[in-house]
Amino acid sequence: MDTASSKPDSTQQTASFTTRMDAQKSIITLYDIASGPRVRPYAPNPWKARYALNFTNTPYCTTWVPLPEVAATREKLGIPACRKHADGTDFSTLPILYDPTTTSSTQQEGTFVGDSFDIAIYLHNKHSSPDGGRPPLFPPNSLALHRTFNAHIDALFTFNGAQLAGYYMPFDPATAEASRAEFARRAGVSRWEDLEIPPGSEERKKKVTAFEAALGSGLAGWFVRRDEGPFLEGRTPMYADLIVGGWLQMMRNCLPEWEELREWHGGLWGRLYDALEEWAEVS
Repeated sequence: MDTASSKPDSTQQTASFTTRMDAQKSIITLYDIASGPRVRPYAPNPWKARYALNFTNTPYCTTWVPLPEVAATREKLGIPACRKHADGTDFSTLPILYDPTTTSSTQQEGTFVGDSFDIAIYLHNKHSSPDGGRPPLFPPNSLALHRTFNAHIDALFTFNGAQLAGYYMPFDPATAEASRAEFARRAGVSRWEDLEIPPGSEERKKKVTAFEAALGSGLAGWFVRRDEGPFLEGRTPMYADLIVGGWLQMMRNCLPEWEELREWHGGLWGRLYDALEEWAEVS
């Protein structure tokens, strides 16, 4: 038996390696906040971008950035902060998307997009002709409504759920001390421990009840108007559903009362979270 003929020669191996490297260079990169161990995404805005990438069937890979290095990463990539703290200082956060297959308006190789909503618009425009019967991220003439909805959902969860979940974020142990100090600074408290609302305390019980009520009055009613599916438009998902999904992912990873939340409002949030699992792959 000629065993040599069954093995690829060095030329074939080199060509195969080059092909794989070229394919890697053409894949979009999503910059997300590192956690661990194990590394898993938990921040809501990167989750919105990740959902959108999967929804549009866009190949991508993830670069995990330690939380204390987010500002330096944005500066290194030349992407200014897209948000501000209450005191007017820059709020450097993720996600960032890098598409190496395009040329930006400044003629630099590749395109950087540094805000989750802008990433969704970018992917929507890039995939303006959805394949396989998949609906578009944004239904026609809905961009302004989506932008308003995004701001509303961010405020609703930030002032309710994030207060209950933030203390339990799964920081990378290697940078946990610096991450906690940064979050305490952002919150205007002197110690990380000041942000804890102890489980079982009366204060926490009141805030959990208030969170449930806020979701009920500020969001749940918009979903239950259609009973043929778990999404805002029934069976047909759109970016608005992914916006809520991004925050549900944070609650899933950080909120001790997650299983309780899943059952609120007739199990609405559990059904939505489960339906979005189709686009929750981490690449």
